[in-house]
Amino acid sequence: MTERFSSYMCAALYTVLFLFCSPYLPAQGTASSGNPQGNSQAAAESVPVFHSSVRVVLVDVIVNDKKGQFVPDLKPEDFILLEDGKPQRIAAFNAHRYQTPRSLPPLQLPPHQFTNFTPQEPGGAVTIVLLDTLNTPILQQVDARKAMLQFIEKLPPGQRVALFVLSDHPKLVQGFTGSSDVLVAAAKTIRPGFVMNSVDSPSSSSAIGIDIQSAFPAQSVMAAETRLRLTLASLQMLARAVSGYPGRKNVLWFSGQFPLRLSPEFTVNNHAQLMNQDYSEVLETAALLAASQVALYPIDVTGLNPGTNIQDRFSPDFGMMSSMGDDKRTAMEDLARETGGDAFYGTNALGDAMVRGLKQGSDYYTLAYSPTNHDWNGQYRKIEAKTSLKGVKLTFRRGYYANKEKEFSGDQAARMLATAMQPTVPESTMLLLKVQVLPPDSEHKTVRIDYAVDAHDIRFADSDDQQKHVAVDFMAAAWSKDFKDAGYTTDMVNTAFRPEAYQQVLHTGFPAHQELDLKPGNYTLRLGVLDRGSQKIGTVDVPLTITGKEALGN
Repeated sequence: MTERFSSYMCAALYTVLFLFCSPYLPAQGTASSGNPQGNSQAAAESVPVFHSSVRVVLVDVIVNDKKGQFVPDLKPEDFILLEDGKPQRIAAFNAHRYQTPRSLPPLQLPPHQFTNFTPQEPGGAVTIVLLDTLNTPILQQVDARKAMLQFIEKLPPGQRVALFVLSDHPKLVQGFTGSSDVLVAAAKTIRPGFVMNSVDSPSSSSAIGIDIQSAFPAQSVMAAETRLRLTLASLQMLARAVSGYPGRKNVLWFSGQFPLRLSPEFTVNNHAQLMNQDYSEVLETAALLAASQVALYPIDVTGLNPGTNIQDRFSPDFGMMSSMGDDKRTAMEDLARETGGDAFYGTNALGDAMVRGLKQGSDYYTLAYSPTNHDWNGQYRKIEAKTSLKGVKLTFRRGYYANKEKEFSGDQAARMLATAMQPTVPESTMLLLKVQVLPPDSEHKTVRIDYAVDAHDIRFADSDDQQKHVAVDFMAAAWSKDFKDAGYTTDMVNTAFRPEAYQQVLHTGFPAHQELDLKPGNYTLRLGVLDRGSQKIGTVDVPLTITGKEALGN
């Protein structure tokens, strides 16, 4: 929903991360603030403490003329932003135009060091193709796959696209790549009824095994509540995975049904499917999508509505089918409206719909404002963007829920981090980190892991003792080639930093150290970090081979 103002400036973030990803790693061990000394303690205690937190709302606005073409070269003064009808001051403004991405050189890290940070120019949109087998009949999945392949083959050179499958076990098929050949090869592995054997250890840049068939029997018996919860969890996972990529993320969501609605008018509908249980999952999903600048483009894979054929109008089931179709269209339009995307239905040309969605979401303006209403009571707030230009159409997300910023409890933190550590879940980039992983040797019997987490996105709490308090969870999990758990370790760092140490951590990264006992073999280590204050997660995958000689320490 909202982000701290410092996180908005993508260029500054890239600079910070370039420094952060230098070859330097902090010394092993858990960070600690140390004790104050001499007169500096008395001086610090005499200084009054002022607590301040600026929350910023980001609004991506697409401006098209009557022909559907993007209107360029607009300035901040060309826009008016309203929240619940009250004018808001535009604090930051940026224009984004699609350009063929330049190939930035990969980070040159020393041996045994890895990061989930991907060098790229800030501000450009990325695209996620989401094939929903959870809510889509098997025959319609065939049509969706065909349209997806046609779309990928028409991609502009260098367009960054990733492929996901939403099922009872959501999976990454292909991480972001600008190669159409790689995407087509990955997309061809998605076949209804086809089970592909797992290949090499998963990563954010290679295809992994996809078991779509396992979702089909579950689909026929799965209750609406369960499907809704799985859909919510998948969208949250997706938002966390792409958060670290600067700019807009366009999600082309291929599905036969759309069980989720985000606007407050449909609260009753969501409550009914959730069996009147906690509605916070829907609010959390809406907040994560907004914070990660995710725009949904629902695409109905069922094609034309049966009611468009004259003979169907005389069918005894026409009334029911028409009502179901109206409900689906309403849900699609709601998802698009609340995230700033667009809905595509009533067409068999799904490939053309995808191309239009991609083109529409590549040129846009980002406006940022700090709400004048500081009462974070969880209520829905309506956003309205206007311009003095005549004959143009503005597309933007229509609101957000003003949720309070809260910390994860111990149980919540453990559950969220454990979910992010699953081997088929894409890497999370809400927290960017660099790690050093050293295998056993003659002096060490264990795998040694050192972390450096970009501290700019960690929420430090100020206190009257002039220190910065923080609680961060770390987890290391080893997965074998067939995705079996081979071992894990967890730690929670609850510490505080004095001003000098805090400034050092901002420069070098938040440090931590873990060790893991593993038998000889080939593994994928997933290393994860969760900040309880901001609820942000970062994960990175590390390939690791331990030989018998290393395990024996010879």
